[in-house]
This record gives sequence, structure tokens and C-alpha cells, in this order.
Amino acid sequence: MSGAIEGCMEIIGRHICYFRLFLAAFMVLSFVILIPLIIGGLFHVPQPAVLALITSTLIFQALAVAVGIGLNIDPLVALGLTTSVAIGVMIAILQICDLFSESSPRVAGWLDRIAKRTEKYAFLHHYGVIMLIPIIWIPGIALYGSPIIAWIFQWEEIPAISCMVTGWLIAGALVAAGALGVISIIF
Repeated sequence: MSGAIEGCMEIIGRHICYFRLFLAAFMVLSFVILIPLIIGGLFHVPQPAVLALITSTLIFQALAVAVGIGLNIDPLVALGLTTSVAIGVMIAILQICDLFSESSPRVAGWLDRIAKRTEKYAFLHHYGVIMLIPIIWIPGIALYGSPIIAWIFQWEEIPAISCMVTGWLIAGALVAAGALGVISIIF
């Protein structure tokens, strides 16, 4: 290729990269801040309480539902708010990982080696994504590690996010039940 074509491809590639960064930032900010504020407004939750719940979700993850209940937010609304923040975090981590793999030959080679080692386990590629449901419950991995696991195994983003959200909703519902004393009544 001529130098002009290579230069053009480099510029187009750079602009696509910037666009993808902008799109990822927009999605993350939408799910982490905008959607929770809209949900809070619809359910008459004070903005400081919504912002406190967003911060609590980033720190305490699924346990933040109990913080929301402590802030007198309806348990279902608290679960919805924390789920929106969690989706934003999942998207952000997956996008960051994708950018790393596309910009680093070393990371791309590492992913290829993992793919070659796991290709003989067909069930892992077909059903492995389901293991994200209980993985998101594990303290220390949970919200921040599950998307990385999905990315390492190169599972499709939509099914991976769906499984992580399912696990998040189960964990959040159990936390809400515990915070409301339902679990102590049953057991």
C-alpha cells in the first residue's frame, strides 16, 4: 500500500477508536448516572439518596441494596437502581478489555492461546457463560471480575451481560430479603 493509504487507514482507525471510546463513555455514564437519576425521579427518590446508592453500588456491589433500603428507598427501586449501575460497570469493563486486546499484540496473543487451549471443551463455549450467574456472587470477583472472566473466555457480550445481570438480580434480591428480615422468618 502507498503511504497515503496507510496514513488514511491510520486516521480512520484512530477516529473509530475515539468514537468507540465516546460511545463506551456515553453508555457507562447513561447506566451509572443518567438512568438511576431518571428512575429516582420517577419514584420520587431524592437525588442525594440516588447518588449515595450509586456510590454504594460501586463500593459494596450487591450489598448496596441494603444501603438503599436503609435510605428508605423501596426495595424493588433500590434493586433497579443498583442493577443499572452494575450494567454500566459491566459494559465499561468489557469495553476497556476490548480496547486492550485490540491495541496490544501481547494481550491478543494471550487471548488466542487461551482460545486454543479451551477449544477442545465445546461445552465451555456453549454453556460456560451460565457460570457467570453464580460467579457474580463471589466476594472479590463479583461485579468487577465477572466481566473480565467473560472477556477472557471470549463469550458473546449480550449473553454474558444477561447472565451477569441475572446473577446480580438474584444476589440483590437475597440481600433485600435479608435486609427486610424475610430470610430470618424462613430460616
